[in-house]
This record gives sequence, C-alpha cells and structure tokens, in this order.
Amino acid sequence: MAKRLKKARPVAAAHKGVKAKSQAAKLMAVAMDLFCQRDFASVTIKDIARSAKVNSALIYYYFKDKEDLFRVMIEHAILQALDNYGRLKARHTDPTDLINDWFENNLEMSVLMRKLVKIMIDYSHSSVRVASVETLIRRFYKMETSIISTGVREGVARGIFKSVDPERTALFISVHLDGIMVASMVRPNFDITAAMNELRRVFWQRVSHSVKRAA
Repeated sequence: MAKRLKKARPVAAAHKGVKAKSQAAKLMAVAMDLFCQRDFASVTIKDIARSAKVNSALIYYYFKDKEDLFRVMIEHAILQALDNYGRLKARHTDPTDLINDWFENNLEMSVLMRKLVKIMIDYSHSSVRVASVETLIRRFYKMETSIISTGVREGVARGIFKSVDPERTALFISVHLDGIMVASMVRPNFDITAAMNELRRVFWQRVSHSVKRAA
C-alpha cells in the first residue's frame, strides 16, 4: 500500500485562523513593549519568548527572525495609526471639528503613539534598514501633517482662521507632538494630557481670530 503523503504545514504568514492572528498579535505586543523599554539591538528572540511565556520556536513559526518580527510589528502599528487617521479625516467637513478631533485622537492613542515614536527613534539610529518600514514612516508623517494642513487650509478659505501657512503650521504641530511623546519618556510624572492641551491652545492662538475654538 502506498504511503500517504503528509500535508505540508501551512506557512504562518498565510494562516488565516483566529487563533494564529491572536498569537501573532500577542507576540508583536510583547516585542513592542521590550523594544520600547530597551532597544532593537539588545532585545533577543529569547527575551521576547520569555516575556510572552512561550517557546522560542513558536516565534520562528510566525516570523523568520527578529528583524522580520520588528518589521511586521512596526508596520502593524503604523498601519493601525494610519487607519485611525483615515477614519478621522473622512468623518469631518468642518475644519474646527476635524482639528479638535485630531488632538483628541492623539490623546486617546497616546500609549501607542509614545511607543511608536520611541521605536522610530531607535530605528533611525540603528544599522537596520527596511524599505517597507521607511515607506510607512513617511506615509505616517504625511498623513499626520495632511490632516492639520487640510483643516487649516479649509479654515483659511472659509475665513474662520487667520491667513497662515497650512504646511508650516502642520509641521510645527507634528514636531511638537513628537516632542511631547519624547518628553513623556524622559521626564518623571510628565502629564501628556496637560501638554497636549497646551499644544492645542497654542495652535488655536496661532490660527484663530478667537482662541475659543478648542473643545
């Protein structure tokens, strides 16, 4: 009797099972926390496995190596933020509501944003270079600034805002948002909410005929 051939194990990346997705997401979350606490070079697959309470072999089932895990993790985080920004932009036609909601959105996502900024800083100083990650980082900042610049441009066109440069204003806010996230990493007891509200106040002071635009 001919031997029955064993079916090949499906590739992890193509596995559509709910359990597989959940396990991969858990590993990425654990890895993100470790990369935030330390840096890419010092974190090992064994460290991630130990924190996730799994065998290292399980990580290699889902990811080729540490670099692959890092790539998928940061891509996942950035796409999550981009998806959120996209929904935010789509649901507003009023520039004041759009920008106020943008500030609120960044407050709600501050934990993810803080981790993302930390990882992007470490990535920029590492020898690792991944084209897809760099493309997504550029997309992330382009989307972030486009929400502000679109709102400002529309507000100026409607006569709601002062005649300010939309791109320069958006860059000012984006850079200061990064600064808030970095400050929250290095300053004990830093209040992100208070800092974000102050940035919002400064923004409205720059663009509004009246500073009473903030929600």
